[in-house]
Amino acid sequence: MKRRTFVQQLAATGMLLPMSLGFPRLRAFAQAPPGSEFMKLATINSDAITVIIRLAGGNDGLNTIVPYTNAEYYKLRTDGSLFIKDTDALKLSDNATMGLHPSLAGLKTLYEEQKVSIIQNVGYPNQNFSHFRSTDIWLSGTDADVFDTSGWYAKFLEELYPDYPDVLPTDPFAIELGTFLSSTLIGKKNNMGIAIANLNYVPDQPDDQPIPSTHVGIEEAYVREVIKQTNIFTTRIIEAGSKQTKNMVTYPTNNVLASGLAGIARIIAGGLKTQMYIVNLGGYDTHSNQLTQHANLHKQFADAVLAFQRDLEAFGLDKRVCMMTISEFGRRAISNGSGTDHGSAAPLFVIGSGVNGGFIGSDPNLTALQGPGNIPMEHDFRQVYASLLGQWYGASEQLYVPAALPRPFQQLPIFKKLSTSVLDHTAQHISLGMHYPSPANESTIIPIGGILSGTEGLLEIYTPEGRLITEYRILPGTKSIEVDTRSLPSGLYVYS
Repeated sequence: MKRRTFVQQLAATGMLLPMSLGFPRLRAFAQAPPGSEFMKLATINSDAITVIIRLAGGNDGLNTIVPYTNAEYYKLRTDGSLFIKDTDALKLSDNATMGLHPSLAGLKTLYEEQKVSIIQNVGYPNQNFSHFRSTDIWLSGTDADVFDTSGWYAKFLEELYPDYPDVLPTDPFAIELGTFLSSTLIGKKNNMGIAIANLNYVPDQPDDQPIPSTHVGIEEAYVREVIKQTNIFTTRIIEAGSKQTKNMVTYPTNNVLASGLAGIARIIAGGLKTQMYIVNLGGYDTHSNQLTQHANLHKQFADAVLAFQRDLEAFGLDKRVCMMTISEFGRRAISNGSGTDHGSAAPLFVIGSGVNGGFIGSDPNLTALQGPGNIPMEHDFRQVYASLLGQWYGASEQLYVPAALPRPFQQLPIFKKLSTSVLDHTAQHISLGMHYPSPANESTIIPIGGILSGTEGLLEIYTPEGRLITEYRILPGTKSIEVDTRSLPSGLYVYS
């Protein structure tokens, strides 16, 4: 790569240097040393990746998942004909009452492949209809009367990695596409992710030419050194992007969301171990001109998501990656003439090869609207977060309550299986609980959940390096196993 091209394209990525990121200079080690609290990572599925797509502005649920057989829907939206005609709604093979917006054809393709879970009527109690306040609530995971500037996922990461940033991982925990971090990735003590303006192009390492003995060469050498040594996270992103410079499928053009997802697909395929990505798609505050604006946004969203899913499948990564949409609130069921005003509950999508396809919840109740036309909430958004953490990442409830979520929330059947905490996740439904006491002194007890019918299980204890220490038989009816730790050297161990 030519020197000028490298410098220009590095700047175009928006990847900030550590001085402005606030990250420390190169540490004595980049990976967790023996005994580091980083080994809490062993308690979650380190292969699971989530891409959150934020539909910023408040997405209108009724014109997204359309109740095309409900006469009340058309009555409420007669003003301005702000409805999707029953003949235009995309019909679904397993639902006779709800269809998709006609611009969501790409999403319908994935739905019919059982790769889209639609959670109906998602919101939170005592809904606040301010964009700013409601966004804070969704991103912090708190109750409506609690003010917290830290994010639910960042707080989860802080629980997992209490010695960050004294010990740095090799790869960033989370990446948000943009010029700043949203509060989702801002913890109580530290930023737990990085913001990158553009992943459409990640430059190769500029090591194919000798450095000239000039002032410019000295500056270039410094830039190379900064990239290769100082900023561990940026270096890893560049390395991953350099390993996989092309996508396997063609993405839609003139589509900002598609461009971002294409970049994410490449760096995942390039080996980056980051487990959370956030992309933002604005424009959903549709007080006016909703029919046209909504159609354009939904097409951009659905086309990008379909291309991303097909890319992941071509890379063989689709079972590791899921997408989840969030939006700060829905819109009112009643039309204002050319749009809809701030409302309460709305549907939410979780997309990928690892989800249980279909609907979770009932059709919106349009005969029991609340206040000035708000759809009643059926599911708390934190039930979705709890399902993501507990099922997709395999985290025990003790890891995210009360760190990330203020209390336990009933999980929803969103994912096909628990990602980690299971011995046999097809027929036996056995789960391992968090051991106690922790840390162990002479012994510790590992709870066994679920039922073993007609067979035995095996509990294995490993060192963090993967060396098997001991194993225990799990007989049918076993509720817990006591592990004698007196002969084990002080340190951290993994059980499965």
